[in-house]
Amino acid sequence: MDNSKRKILFGLYALMGLTIEGFILWLFPFTGLGGLICWPTAIIFSLGFGFILFKLTKRQLKPWQTLIAFLILITLQSHVQLSTIPQDSGGDAFSKISDAKSAFSKYDQIEFNDFPSLTTGERVAYLYKFKSKLPDTFISLTIDSLKNEYESTNPRTYLIQNIDGKRQYDESKIKIAESDTATIITEYYNKTDTLVYKMDRNFIKIGSGGYNDRILSLDIHEDDFKLDTGIEILLYTILGWTKKAYR
Repeated sequence: MDNSKRKILFGLYALMGLTIEGFILWLFPFTGLGGLICWPTAIIFSLGFGFILFKLTKRQLKPWQTLIAFLILITLQSHVQLSTIPQDSGGDAFSKISDAKSAFSKYDQIEFNDFPSLTTGERVAYLYKFKSKLPDTFISLTIDSLKNEYESTNPRTYLIQNIDGKRQYDESKIKIAESDTATIITEYYNKTDTLVYKMDRNFIKIGSGGYNDRILSLDIHEDDFKLDTGIEILLYTILGWTKKAYR
């Protein structure tokens, strides 16, 4: 291969490496402060692997050999970039890819009442499967008796649906009374005991947070069903191509 073609190939490879880094950052955007190294690292990898390809093609390689070398190097670089991209929560990039694959395979087993216990990938599958049945938001209320400050003993999670400004939940398990002065939560515990919790009047409305006194913990998490990352959007799109949603 003549020198001008080798330079073009080098430039094409470097551009491809940077494009892949952009795609990886779209898939996994929550890098935290560690994300500051992503683009400099991608530039170094792209130029370095591109230079290796530039040197390899100095020999008289056949077109298919050049293509194989290109694909091997870009695959290796992609793997390295995926391995090194920092994530501030939810595990590394490969664990998130594995979670998405698992959620796709479990799609048919996901039920409507499973929402509080789903993984991130399963949540995406859930949102697609039950998109015609979703309320405005879901609130997960978790009540837990604590053995100590860090160790729970028996967490119980209850699902609350917000529909047109009204709350719907299983009234055989809990009852919520909201007033101008307090939120009273009554829990029918183990079908024999009735536990009553008096919380701040805005407790159910806080979105995310809770109460903890080292003996008892009540936590609220509200989900508005947004897809926050590229891998979530990609999984949702693939499900739209391949799966049937609930009717």
